[in-house]
Amino acid sequence: MPALRKALANHEDALLRLLSIAFRVAAVLLLPWIVDLALNVRGHFGARNLSNAWVWLDLIEAASLLLLAALVRRRHRTTSPIASATAVLLGMDAFFDLWSAHRGEAFRTAEFLAYAAELPSAALLAALSWYSLRWAAGLHPAPAPAHTRRPAPPAGN
Repeated sequence: MPALRKALANHEDALLRLLSIAFRVAAVLLLPWIVDLALNVRGHFGARNLSNAWVWLDLIEAASLLLLAALVRRRHRTTSPIASATAVLLGMDAFFDLWSAHRGEAFRTAEFLAYAAELPSAALLAALSWYSLRWAAGLHPAPAPAHTRRPAPPAGN
C-alpha cells in the first residue's frame, strides 16, 4: 500500500485532471441516453408514473457527475460526500435496472450497462470518496487555481 500511495501522490495532479475530464465525458454521454429514454418511456413525460423516475434518476446522475468534475479539480472538501452519494445512485440504478428489466434484449442491455459502466463507476466513486476525505480534514489543502496565484512582490518595496 505505501508504494501505491507514493505513486498516487507523485501523479495526483494528472490523475485528478483525468478524473475530472472522465466525469464530464460520462455526464455528456448520458445525455443521449436520457433523451432516448424520455422519448420512449411508457406513458407521457411529465405524468406521474414510474417510467419517468428513470429519466429523472439519470438526470440527477449526470448533474452529480458534472458537479464532481468541478469539485475534484479544486480538491474541494465536499467531494467525499458527493462522490459517495453518486456511487449509491449508480449502484441503485444498476440494481433496479436489473431487477425491473424484462427477459431478452432489455435484460442483456441492463446487464451490460450494470457490469460495464454503473458498478465499476460506483466502485471508482467509492474509492474517490475515501481518498478525498483528507481534503475535508484539511490534511492537504487545495492548491490555489493557477489563474489566481499572484507573484510575490519584489524585495525592498
